[in-house]
Amino acid sequence: MTTLREKMKNEMQLRGFAAGTQKAYLKKIIELYEYYKRSPAKLSQEEIKAYLLYLVYKRKLSANTYNVVIHALKFFYEVVLRRTIVHHDFPLSKQAKKLPDILSTDEVTAIIKAALHIKQKTILVLAYGAGLRSAEIVHLKLGDIDNKRMLLHIRNSKGNKDRYVVLSPFVLSMLRLYWHQYRSKIQCKEKWLFPGIKPHKPIAIRTIGYIFKQAVKRTDITKNGGIHSLRHAFATHALEAGEDLHTIKQLLGHARITTTARYLHMTSNKMKSIVPPIEALNL
Repeated sequence: MTTLREKMKNEMQLRGFAAGTQKAYLKKIIELYEYYKRSPAKLSQEEIKAYLLYLVYKRKLSANTYNVVIHALKFFYEVVLRRTIVHHDFPLSKQAKKLPDILSTDEVTAIIKAALHIKQKTILVLAYGAGLRSAEIVHLKLGDIDNKRMLLHIRNSKGNKDRYVVLSPFVLSMLRLYWHQYRSKIQCKEKWLFPGIKPHKPIAIRTIGYIFKQAVKRTDITKNGGIHSLRHAFATHALEAGEDLHTIKQLLGHARITTTARYLHMTSNKMKSIVPPIEALNL
């Protein structure tokens, strides 16, 4: 299994898979190995199918997690082992198309104000003010702030892509405040914008999620969602303010416009303009 693991890692690196994807795929194949205590290369199609049934009915995996298993298996058998597989034996699960809860501007304000100190506040301001993913916030460095052009340089984001996002005057003022009150006192060779407990490493992604969850707990907000809710809110509020879909796609770093278009279903402007037929009744 060790040799196969290295081969799988090499194949994923050659194809430029994100570090998170590599880790997830390897984990799923290792879990298959641990279930049978045999090399996955020696398993039959029926044994793999039995394992998938176990994941669905015993482990009760969500559709998203189950589909990660399927993609990992397909990559392992087709690319690493060069084995032809029957695709209907590795079926993907249909995912429920649920719309996320969208935070209002007042709710975003309340969450940011509920953060305990300047570092936490700045992280939340960046998540909403620039529509950044957690991993993008984590890997920001001081040199990525271009205050002359008022841009943030996002490097090696999802899909190993770079992009620029708008640096608003308010976000810049928060970054300057954070620098003077906190960051300037920390020595960090890597120049991380948000160093972790060990300054040579950035803050952990799970820590950013925890900061958001704890801030929400200090408010009376009951909507579901994690730190990504601030990114959803950024996109939805930008659309409601009249920004065009293509610009928002570029700012969010989406590969396809269809991904961005789902935010059209979350805007309130269209809903407010609809006059329900019951209003025309003489009641």
